[in-house]
Amino acid sequence: MKDFKVYIKERIRWLAVILFLALVMTATMLLNGISIQEIGYGLLLCIFVTVVAVVTGYSRHCESLHLLKEVRKNIDGISNHIKEPEYLYEEYYQDCIRALVQEKDKIQNEMRNHQQDITAYYSMWVHQIKTPIAAMKLLLDEEMNLYLETDEIGENDMCVINSREKQNELFRIEQYVDMALQYTRLEAQTNDFVLQNIALDEVIRLSIYKYAKQFIHKQLQLTYNPQQITAVTDKKWLGFVMDQLLSNAVKYTKQGGVTIRVCRTNPLQKANLENGIEQEKEVKHWYEKETPENESIRIIVEDTGIGIRAEDLPRVCEKGYTGYNGHADKYSTGIGLYLCQAILKKLGHQFQITSEQGKGTKAEIIIS
Repeated sequence: MKDFKVYIKERIRWLAVILFLALVMTATMLLNGISIQEIGYGLLLCIFVTVVAVVTGYSRHCESLHLLKEVRKNIDGISNHIKEPEYLYEEYYQDCIRALVQEKDKIQNEMRNHQQDITAYYSMWVHQIKTPIAAMKLLLDEEMNLYLETDEIGENDMCVINSREKQNELFRIEQYVDMALQYTRLEAQTNDFVLQNIALDEVIRLSIYKYAKQFIHKQLQLTYNPQQITAVTDKKWLGFVMDQLLSNAVKYTKQGGVTIRVCRTNPLQKANLENGIEQEKEVKHWYEKETPENESIRIIVEDTGIGIRAEDLPRVCEKGYTGYNGHADKYSTGIGLYLCQAILKKLGHQFQITSEQGKGTKAEIIIS
């Protein structure tokens, strides 16, 4: 009904002209002595023709509107679905739309090529920068071994402490380099996800080995009991997520330790777990609205660090958001958890963070 009102409103001038002409012709025929019956017959015929024209026009109007709505949903297929123009102005409109579509395709292709060039450049840069990083690692290891082999120098000597600090800073540089590469790859139109059944213990062990020196340096305890559990996921990307979660756990934990657990849960166990969390009055935030109905696999990384404020928790996975902890730590980028969430979403996994300020944080990867 709304479309019909709009249709009539757009054509009210033509209908007014037809009505005016009908009145003029009626008056003329009356002045010429033509009978009322003949005039009435002529008016009915005019009204019938007008109604047929209005109904036919409205039918084409509705068809054109429906087609335009469908074309709007998939603008790329406009040349295949749009009707032949009936009027000259329609032809001009269609030419303008086709020109805009061509321009859009051109811009998209340029952006895609530009993104591919950026990805290729960063990939090349990362591989090139890893060579001097590896060389610096060897030099620092040799320096550390030289210090430790000297009888006069102990573990608490300033030379050893400075050397360990250099190793830690170099490790952070390597982290940021890997993050830049993964960020670029993730933002690209294409990706290299390879889903296969993998042993989760293997992925977790690699991340633990990578951060072993950080745990030793900060004197943090690591608790992990290997489980013979496999899951369908991408080994490389899941490993990157584990690296980020361990990095955050080590960064924001000053004393205590980090616990990693892998377990299977069914819907009933999951409900009981959530009820337990609610009883403890912890602050929780889900980054996916839907929860798995069948049995799922959970990878849990829990620390005894400073935790996350309740008001920051819903936003910690936003790109560039650092929150209170990020403002306290000048090295925070606000990219790590954003990448974790984005990667897990593309893998079809879920991501949950539970935290209580001053008591620690628990991050969970749910593979359903």
